[in-house]
Amino acid sequence: MSIRDRILARPELADLRAARDLDGLAAALNASAPLVSKQRFITARAVLTQCQDGAAILTALETAAPQNVAVAYALRFLGQDAGLDIGDPGAHALLDQLALAGILSEAHIEQLKALARKPDLVTRLDVETAMYNPDGTEK
Repeated sequence: MSIRDRILARPELADLRAARDLDGLAAALNASAPLVSKQRFITARAVLTQCQDGAAILTALETAAPQNVAVAYALRFLGQDAGLDIGDPGAHALLDQLALAGILSEAHIEQLKALARKPDLVTRLDVETAMYNPDGTEK
């Protein structure tokens, strides 16, 4: 949903919108910002410490690596300081394939994908651009 749609869908923001309170609108949107996948490079350490089943996830990946080249490469990336971008859509597609293949459970996939979810925060400028024309009129 666009910033404009998010504002228009919330009647309690009508007064802020009428007053063109860009800071207030941004703060209101950010208070209930939806979670979206964003770029996040993780290492095996992050999987181990930030996933409820981190050790089981890593064990399952290590077990599958000899038979699955994509898993082998993912483990290499997880072992490097630079890590693996768990927010990348390609990484999510790979995770979905691992679930279909029975390598990781749906719960494990959800834990890994959750590592990349962050609030979709907006700025005053984002609100201004989404809501108003350069001449100040509402779009």
